[in-house]
Amino acid sequence: MNYDYVIFGAGIYGLYAAHLLAKRDLSIAIFEFDDKPLQRASYINQARVHNGYHYPRSVSTAVKSAHYYERFVRDFSFAINDRFKKIYAISANDSLTNAEQFLNFCQYVDIPAVEINSRTYFNEGTVEATFETLEYSYDANLIRNWFISELGKYRNVSINYKKELLTTQQNESEFILGFSDGSTCITRNILNATYASINQILKRFDYEMFTTKYEICEVIMTEVTDNLKNVGITVMDGPFFSLMPFGESGYHSLTSVGHTPHESSFGSLPEFSCQQYTDRCSSNQLFNCNVCTARPNTAWTRMHQLSKKYLVPEIEVTYKKSLFAVKALISASELDDSRPTVIKEFSETPRFLSVFSGKFNTIYDLEEVL
Repeated sequence: MNYDYVIFGAGIYGLYAAHLLAKRDLSIAIFEFDDKPLQRASYINQARVHNGYHYPRSVSTAVKSAHYYERFVRDFSFAINDRFKKIYAISANDSLTNAEQFLNFCQYVDIPAVEINSRTYFNEGTVEATFETLEYSYDANLIRNWFISELGKYRNVSINYKKELLTTQQNESEFILGFSDGSTCITRNILNATYASINQILKRFDYEMFTTKYEICEVIMTEVTDNLKNVGITVMDGPFFSLMPFGESGYHSLTSVGHTPHESSFGSLPEFSCQQYTDRCSSNQLFNCNVCTARPNTAWTRMHQLSKKYLVPEIEVTYKKSLFAVKALISASELDDSRPTVIKEFSETPRFLSVFSGKFNTIYDLEEVL
């Protein structure tokens, strides 16, 4: 088959790119290693529609998130949970941002933050100040279903699952791609939107790889008592936790800066100790942690203890299940907690682009290059 565009990865960036290109009557093929879209990092996260609050130490990331916030909420209104209060609290100890700095930051970025009584949610002395803000969550399952339905309306788009890229060739105007099932295709343009597998794809084309850090991360699904059903809480800025509605699932996701990452890898390709216990995952091809028998044991006990330290006894949190995924960071972002969207062109003719971003609602950055 011959396509105008090949997209690797059926996460949110790959699906959004395909939708953009489909409207221009281009022929597009999406190739996804899993058996359906949005199975990894696009789904397994806090499901937060970022409005900037999370990044007081990276104003550029905060401004970009806030800039796209209203547009994302409008475009995906069918998948937005806006029926809860979003609370941000500044820890009394070990925080990298104090209450005055946070409030000044919110005013600078022009996002609402109103101070409220901390004792409603937090044990005495654990937080310096508490703010009610404006931030929602999204439901990745609903977004997945919408994209499958929308892209299904275009005869010029095909989504191909369980596809592993094995061989690549390049001539003056085209890429020739070979897959593990014996199929091949030709294209003049490629978008690599595989996030945690971005360097694995780049390696197959002999392109320079990004300098990255990888983490196996756990997001815990919990049930909460009625006094927190319609509330989301984030304690910041440091080794603390978030507990917020997970889209329309009825669960609250529990994460923590210190315990959500189980293991880190600092090489160009993701190498983890658990890979020695399975032949389905390697540094050259990541398997889906969420269905892998070698995934880590849950950090529920430690995360729960951290949340109990802060939350009043009347708020109870119950474990239901754990979700795992490999996340990737551009290494320099460790310095200021930034989460930039990096779009890099590796070849002009034929064209090869890679997009690297850890923020769901900055998909609109793709419009500048596609």
